[in-house]
Amino acid sequence: MTELFKEIYKLKNLCRKGWIVRDVSDPNTKRVESDAEHTFSMAVLACEIMEREHLKLDEAKVLKMILFHELGEIDVGDVTPIDHVPLEQKYCEEHKCICRLSNLSSMPEIESLWLEFEENSSPEARFVKALDKLDCILQSKIYADLNNRPELFEEFLNTSRERVKDYIQYIE
Repeated sequence: MTELFKEIYKLKNLCRKGWIVRDVSDPNTKRVESDAEHTFSMAVLACEIMEREHLKLDEAKVLKMILFHELGEIDVGDVTPIDHVPLEQKYCEEHKCICRLSNLSSMPEIESLWLEFEENSSPEARFVKALDKLDCILQSKIYADLNNRPELFEEFLNTSRERVKDYIQYIE
């Protein structure tokens, strides 16, 4: 087993803190979504939207960017606004992790695509940023329904509606 795989495996056990702090989970399993599950659902969502909307994006780049966008959390954890970590500090710590992982791999694009995503500097990055929010909204709908907490979905929809306006039909 490669060192990179050992590192990436950690995302399977890294729970999305936003759900924990809101005290929501799947009532049947008592667990919340992991970073790996979030990444997987984003990838499937991206394939669906790119196909249905006939988007003129580099699909391989989009999928790689999705796969790489959470890797910095392997060392840093899922930092949320309630942690009060300055954004620059979070960015620097995640970037160190990305560089470390890039050195473990034969994929130099890990760092370049992560930076592109963070800087929102391409159509693919803007699409992946929107998908990141869209996936969160969709997951909030699932948790809201499972926990009979419609306000949870409304909160996520209202705070991110502008960022996902082009893909709102996938929510309703």
